[in-house]
Amino acid sequence: MVPSSFLRPLTIAFLAVFLTTGAWGQSTFTLKYFGMTVHPFGDRMAALQPYKLDKNARFVLNFGGFAGYERFVYKDFVSAKVIQGFFTDCSAGWATVTHLGVRMLLLRNEKHRLYFGIGPTLIMRNSWTRFGERYKSSGYFNEDDTRMLGDIQWKFIPYGCEIEYDYRFTKRDYLSVSFTPGIPLACTFAIGWKHWITIKEFDYTKLYIPR
Repeated sequence: MVPSSFLRPLTIAFLAVFLTTGAWGQSTFTLKYFGMTVHPFGDRMAALQPYKLDKNARFVLNFGGFAGYERFVYKDFVSAKVIQGFFTDCSAGWATVTHLGVRMLLLRNEKHRLYFGIGPTLIMRNSWTRFGERYKSSGYFNEDDTRMLGDIQWKFIPYGCEIEYDYRFTKRDYLSVSFTPGIPLACTFAIGWKHWITIKEFDYTKLYIPR
């Protein structure tokens, strides 16, 4: 599995952010439905994907969701975010995603916000080797045999990206749409609700100078 030398420093860093910003930092909670994967050039294992919308599996339905917690470290411009997902993958088997990332605000007005996030991501899924000779591995995923989950495939991505668009409909609540650009292999879409647990209003017309 993923070496602890990768995960331990990341976990310590994120805990430090959450604890040291507790007195003044803004925070959000997000729930999203994960409903579609797009393979821009199709997928050579399309025959194993029962919920594909076309014969080449360019569009495949998924069923599951994501939960996220976010802590802002500078106004509402920069934040640290943890995301955990549970869903069916394109083969209708179980899959999980764990993401630790940094978010940056790109655009903002009264109703709309656009964020870009990047950070390490761990993907696990029920191994497609269960399909026997019908499955031809591309070598992208690592294979492992676990006591609790059986045969799994996993991939650690140091630079997993996300683009998030939020539309405000109350002071604390937003419609939130996420796009993960995994080009050329797969892109994913999720939609849901973001709630600001703590919020502060800033005067963005003035230059902020720490004292």
